Amino acid sequence: MFDKTTFYYQAVKRLCGNLDIEAALMDCLEYLETVMPVTGMNLHLFAKDLTHVRILADVSKGKQIKMDRIISLPEDARAKVMNDWSKMRNVLIINHPKQYPVIGSLPGLTGKDDTSIMVMSLVMEEEMLGGVTVFSKGKKPYTREQAAFITVLHDPFAIAMSNALKHEEVLILKNMLDDDNRFLSQELLRISGDKIIGSNNGLKNVMEMVNRVAPLDSPVLLLGETGAGKEIIANAVHYSSNRKEGPFIKVNCGAIPDTLIDSELFGHEKGAFTGALSQKRGRFERANQGTILLDEIGDLPPQAQVRLLRVFQEKEIERVGGTETIEVDVRIIASTNRDLETMVDSGSFRQDLWFRLNVFPILIPPLRERKEDIPDLVHHFIERKSEELKIQTYSHITSSALEQLKAHDWPGNVRELENIVERALIQHQGEGKNSPLVFDIFTTRKETLDTIPVSWTNTHLPRLDEINAEYIRHVLNLTKGKVGGTEGAAIILGLHPNTLRGRMKKLGIQPRKL
Repeated sequence: MFDKTTFYYQAVKRLCGNLDIEAALMDCLEYLETVMPVTGMNLHLFAKDLTHVRILADVSKGKQIKMDRIISLPEDARAKVMNDWSKMRNVLIINHPKQYPVIGSLPGLTGKDDTSIMVMSLVMEEEMLGGVTVFSKGKKPYTREQAAFITVLHDPFAIAMSNALKHEEVLILKNMLDDDNRFLSQELLRISGDKIIGSNNGLKNVMEMVNRVAPLDSPVLLLGETGAGKEIIANAVHYSSNRKEGPFIKVNCGAIPDTLIDSELFGHEKGAFTGALSQKRGRFERANQGTILLDEIGDLPPQAQVRLLRVFQEKEIERVGGTETIEVDVRIIASTNRDLETMVDSGSFRQDLWFRLNVFPILIPPLRERKEDIPDLVHHFIERKSEELKIQTYSHITSSALEQLKAHDWPGNVRELENIVERALIQHQGEGKNSPLVFDIFTTRKETLDTIPVSWTNTHLPRLDEINAEYIRHVLNLTKGKVGGTEGAAIILGLHPNTLRGRMKKLGIQPRKL
């Protein structure tokens, strides 16, 4: 058998030679096999209150597993660990695992009574980190001499565990940073180029209100029709605030299935539900020290409304499947095209949440009420869309074309105008530079409004949901059930396709059955 100096050198070289703790343990195990009987080993971390133990890694002949498994410790097990604390510091030899339930519950040892075990607690600066377990199957009891060899590895094992935990933190932070970079890059691409067209004309009053509320941390409620520009006003609030250097995170409440909304907003722990293969931070955690925009907040399901109210009241969240309370410092901007007060009266929106949101409402006027902004908007969209589509255009706009645009009543607002400009640019490709842009304005909306059956009397006034459902069904009939695309119902209604699908689901509308 090797002397302790040689043993120490060889073992330390393997334990501290790899930040991947499973690989380091496996390398060490292969060396230990040349010195003593050993089948496997695992590294475990104790919670400070000893309520549970976390298995960091488990290796045995031919396999290495990153367990990351939590084992709860009942009170009697905690007492047993504390009672044997001094023994474990000198390596505790256990020849009957069933008589020691704390150790017997570790990976590879459950129900095994023909196994010899050595356990050594790992301590740094008088604080117990956890322990290392070495075991050998078969009736080959460990000796005090073998335990003495394990004892000399206390510091290397403790350093290896500490390094592994620090390395894990770095990887988590790196993944979080990569995740945030990807997410924020998408957000920046999406909001880049957004300008407040009409800030000195049709949106002058709106911008005055933005300038008043932006420097504060008060919640803001943006009201207005679909496509009126609520998201751009939300951008203006954030980037004019003291939080402008922090994240600006948007979530479309109407585009996320009810079953996933809690996970999306508040995050989830690994294993919280089927498919939760790793821990995920929610939008509120991402928005910490910044602003979150809750678009289509009227579509937020009841259980999420309750949890959102807690964010307002306590400024804290819990991930789905988790017990840890996470403090968040987030300014909330909400937007909707729905009448929240009516929804409160009908019981579909919480009154206490509405009171919290309705601190500073800003009503964004529809495009038909600020038609003086149309020329500037058209020129802005031509410049922006030409760059996005990589279309070089020398086209000009006739005064009659602008008058045609001003004559339209724009049920889809600015978003509809943007789509019409994009369609005109696409259709204009190949035309001469003196050829003017031609704007093909759909008349489907007007036809739709004119042909909706009017069967209501003063004694039978329909609910808003009934009107919306009938309107959506009629538009879907016109598009032959097509939801997305340039000729789909979403573009006619001025909605994002996912938003429309979410509303259809809530209203029980299935296109194929129309």
